[in-house]
Amino acid sequence: IPAYDPRAVKGVGVTYATTTMGADHTAGYVVATNILGISGKTDPLAAEGQVDLSRNFQIATSFIDTTGLCLFVAFAILDIPEGMEGIVEMCNARYGWNYTLNDYLEIGKEVLRDERAFNKEAGFGEDSDDLPDFFRFESLKPHNVVFDIPKEELKTVFNF
Repeated sequence: IPAYDPRAVKGVGVTYATTTMGADHTAGYVVATNILGISGKTDPLAAEGQVDLSRNFQIATSFIDTTGLCLFVAFAILDIPEGMEGIVEMCNARYGWNYTLNDYLEIGKEVLRDERAFNKEAGFGEDSDDLPDFFRFESLKPHNVVFDIPKEELKTVFNF
């Protein structure tokens, strides 16, 4: 598991547990909101809201990945609504389309659905969406926290 401990940054823990490519913080970089305060601020130690946050970041990241842009562009666009619209305009201009942001986010969702279907065929089902058990019972200092996102809630990440 790369970069961040999911007990202290619970949103990235949701991403680690559910991303289609295994524990990859770049697949839904909620650290931006949990730690850096980009595009809002959430308490990284709280379980509430982390599933929705990870879901939305994974969808947006999937869209950004399909454009061929580097994920680092997200830092420039998360706090600037015109930034995401700029990517929409860029893609529309390149391909002669007239898609909306919602259309592109639907593309991101479709990519995630396809990746999940591939994983299922490869033997990774819904029960694979979790972290190693020790994250749930070995607390992390100095906050003495565990990863406490319910397993049933993790199963809702891709309910879109």
